[in-house]
Amino acid sequence: MVIKNIKLQALIKMGIGGVLLFSVIWGYFPIPNHMNEYTFLSNTIEGLALICSGILLLQKRKHIPTFVDLCLVILAFIMLGICITNYQIFGFDGPYLFLHVINPLLLLLHWIFITEKGRIQSPKHVLAVLVLPALYITFLLIFGRVTGNYIYPVFDINVLGVFNVAMFICVVGLAFLGVAYILYFIDKKMG
Repeated sequence: MVIKNIKLQALIKMGIGGVLLFSVIWGYFPIPNHMNEYTFLSNTIEGLALICSGILLLQKRKHIPTFVDLCLVILAFIMLGICITNYQIFGFDGPYLFLHVINPLLLLLHWIFITEKGRIQSPKHVLAVLVLPALYITFLLIFGRVTGNYIYPVFDINVLGVFNVAMFICVVGLAFLGVAYILYFIDKKMG
């Protein structure tokens, strides 16, 4: 099921990365004060990672570790999940259709058809999917405390209280960790 042609893999990686970065520029450069949003940061990180991965693949014929691809998919699906559950506050027109829906689906297709399967060494590597979201939530809470703007209402400690925000973070974190482990077991089965 995985595309075996290295050049084609690299071109697809760079193409998807280019789509992600183009949609970031299209959506966020007119409103730079929103560049602290998860959508901006995750799409930028994912786009840059895929372009670098494609270049590395073309030049050295080496793949980035599979768990990095898994992290990219989970970053995208956190965004997709939050957007779907809070659809009333997210835009789904123009660049935001790409940023919130199409890009996460492109990353899933990348994982299915490009990422080599069976290379995640240990189930412990799956825990890496929580690192970037945890760093962002830490930033979000500090930013909100300092500025009074929690960016997303579900993280507003002043309105919801520390317990409710902590419970939301735990439930969402466990849900996406569960998705990551499902993808890990699919990876093992396909590898």
